[in-house]
Amino acid sequence: MDAKAEKIALFRYGLVATLVLEKLPRGELIRRARELAEHEYDIPFSDRRRVCVDTLLHWAVRYRTGGLEALAPQPRSDRGKPRVISPPLAQLIERLKRENPHRNGTTLLRELALVSENGAAPLSESSLYRFLKSHGLTKRELLTKTGFKKFEAEYANQIWQSDVMYGPYVEREGGGKRQSFLLAILDDASRLIPHGQFYADQALESLLDCLRQAISARGVPVRLYVDNGKIYRSRQLERIGASVGILIVHTPPYQPEGRGKIERFFRTVREQFLASVDREHVRTLDDLNARFQVWLDSVYHREKHGALETTPLQRWQRDIEHIRQLRPSTDLRRLFFYRLDRLVRRDSTFLVHRRFYEAPPHLAGRRVEVRFDPLDPIEMEIHFEGQLVATARPVDAIVNAQLPPTPKLQPQSGAPTGINYVELLQEHERSESKPDRVQPSQKEGGDV
Repeated sequence: MDAKAEKIALFRYGLVATLVLEKLPRGELIRRARELAEHEYDIPFSDRRRVCVDTLLHWAVRYRTGGLEALAPQPRSDRGKPRVISPPLAQLIERLKRENPHRNGTTLLRELALVSENGAAPLSESSLYRFLKSHGLTKRELLTKTGFKKFEAEYANQIWQSDVMYGPYVEREGGGKRQSFLLAILDDASRLIPHGQFYADQALESLLDCLRQAISARGVPVRLYVDNGKIYRSRQLERIGASVGILIVHTPPYQPEGRGKIERFFRTVREQFLASVDREHVRTLDDLNARFQVWLDSVYHREKHGALETTPLQRWQRDIEHIRQLRPSTDLRRLFFYRLDRLVRRDSTFLVHRRFYEAPPHLAGRRVEVRFDPLDPIEMEIHFEGQLVATARPVDAIVNAQLPPTPKLQPQSGAPTGINYVELLQEHERSESKPDRVQPSQKEGGDV
């Protein structure tokens, strides 16, 4: 799957995840698909802004049968054949319908006929109605307004929320101080914290480490609500969500209504934990995290929550049968590997995060996919044409200087063919001239 196909597949998964991650009755499935079809989207490599219900259901079936690979675009069966509705005509129809949703099909056809060159409607009435229905341009769909409603998860691990809080300053290993950042993940139904930890930064690597530990400790969520920060919009997070089976939901900008519970948790951390931290004993990041985990497990998870009338831990354990776990054979660490495309240089090295790694000599000049753990980038898996071919380690220039050069493998050649272009031309000329050429003596000796 190339980068373009992967981007399209991840976009399609983001739309249909709510349809495939839970077992839904047919009616609920259709209702959710209609809700998705009401919104506009930035569709990759397309000028369209909406997706119809039938397409959403078709993508859901393809994901269930073939996973993420099945959502990649397939070549059209009618490629090269003329189509009834061209892209300019489709855009014109959509603009006319959105300008006045009360326009019916007959009026649209008359208007299209008046602006056409030959004075005739460019498509039939049935084609127009199919187009309007498939693109969500019917009167009912255009005039229906959706409002915000308060949402509460029905059971544990149905919705997780994640956010970052600025923490206190701690000592650096080399001297001085630096600010810490609390990355936390909260379960919407129980208010339990699957994992929370203070990090030295708020980079993507820290977020993925927090999410990986949360899944390892509390199972796999259905949805993960995050904001529109750069780390939450990364391709790596999208790929991990699609591989594990998590729908990544981004709250609209300047509308933090969906993250109110985790903001309330951060307030509790400031008032009950950070306000009581003894700065004489808590100096480093490890000191801070050690005390935070004790407070989280022994106080926050075990005290009665005002909105739940029970403790977060008891509320989470009540829905234990709904918790989705990964298979025991699943390598969770490998699922969180970064995947980057790299070109192997002529000296059989490639660059990742300002560090050179060695690749097998036969891959020089080839483009490969590198997979690695961002928290431990010592070894890199090299994949070529979808297959694992080698493991790369950082370049050691001193050791390489003491090794003999690697001989270039030459292909084995068989016995000489004996074929030569010039000699073949000469032989061909000789064979053509012998039977056809007539000597002058033969002409003189003929009949008078």
